[in-house]
Amino acid sequence: MQEIKKILFLAEGQMGDSIVLTPALKALKQKYPYVKISILLFHRRKYLKCISKPHPFIELSKFEGTAEIFKNNPFTDEVLELDRKAIRELKGLKRLKAELYCIKFLRSQKFDAVISTFPQNRFVLWSFFAGIKIRIGEKGQQFEGLLTHKPQINRSDFGVLNYFCNLLLPLGITVKDKNTIFNLTEEARVIAKEILFSEDIKSGKKLLIIHPGASDKDRQWSPEKMAELFKLLNSQNNIQLMTVFSEYDKDYINILEHLLEKKIRKIKTEKISELAGLFSFADAVLVHNSGPRHLAASLGIKTIALLEKYDDIIWKVYENEDLHRIILSEKICKFCNANKCRGIIPPGNIYGASCINDISAEVVYNSITSFLADTNI
Repeated sequence: MQEIKKILFLAEGQMGDSIVLTPALKALKQKYPYVKISILLFHRRKYLKCISKPHPFIELSKFEGTAEIFKNNPFTDEVLELDRKAIRELKGLKRLKAELYCIKFLRSQKFDAVISTFPQNRFVLWSFFAGIKIRIGEKGQQFEGLLTHKPQINRSDFGVLNYFCNLLLPLGITVKDKNTIFNLTEEARVIAKEILFSEDIKSGKKLLIIHPGASDKDRQWSPEKMAELFKLLNSQNNIQLMTVFSEYDKDYINILEHLLEKKIRKIKTEKISELAGLFSFADAVLVHNSGPRHLAASLGIKTIALLEKYDDIIWKVYENEDLHRIILSEKICKFCNANKCRGIIPPGNIYGASCINDISAEVVYNSITSFLADTNI
């Protein structure tokens, strides 16, 4: 392998993907401490205001949105961000011109190596036309002939965390420490502590934080099921409930409160650091297959995750079941294909694929209470 001074990761801009990538970044920096590690985040949602010169759509990160994952990460030297949605909205020559600008920008940075963290055509094509000499990506994808190193790995065989780590094999790196990383500041904890005090969260009782968000509505347990769970949990005098949510979850929270016919203890967070601060005081968190799940795991907080059937094939990424539990429906789903959830929400429903709504509130309640029983106050 030739000398590498600058390496680029082409990555999804999602919170969970970013957190799960952190063990690979750490292993690379520890093996090659003098290599400059850059990440280009391709955002699905429109976080950025596009700039006009010199390279529209790509800019140096201000560590807002999901990029905050890397703000205090000692194993990352530079974070760039790209508004993928803005590029896709362009047509014809305008889109071609935008993509050429991005390729020209990557070429100007003179990266020695690039790792495509997912098998995406744009990742491979941009790497090739940018003239990056070492191009690493999964074997078997379209345009694999443009890659120089093609480890034979698949997310369904290894899970996403191991998949990211195995992308380093062509660089002679075997990742041993697979603990994910988010560096929580003391300032964030102080702010969270003040919020908990204002919400009358008491010491001496277990704190369960529920985050109902997910990137897609089919991944979210229905508010009706969540309301059933709330009623069961409210019978437990030693458990305090707090719901934490983002801008994207407002409608879900409104429906939940309507079903419960009362206000719930809820906190809306604007930043990942705010969410992490609150999580750090929880005895456990209830989540979906979502970024908050991975954030809690990176802090060492117990997680109970409600997943669509077969989502555990690529997202059962945490081996310690004393800390992290997954709940799946045991029923046969008429919509799911073999080993793959199709994410079909039944007619008349807004949230939840059929298979995730097959999970009963009683099963989740029993898992939570047994999990918290093993947690020392």
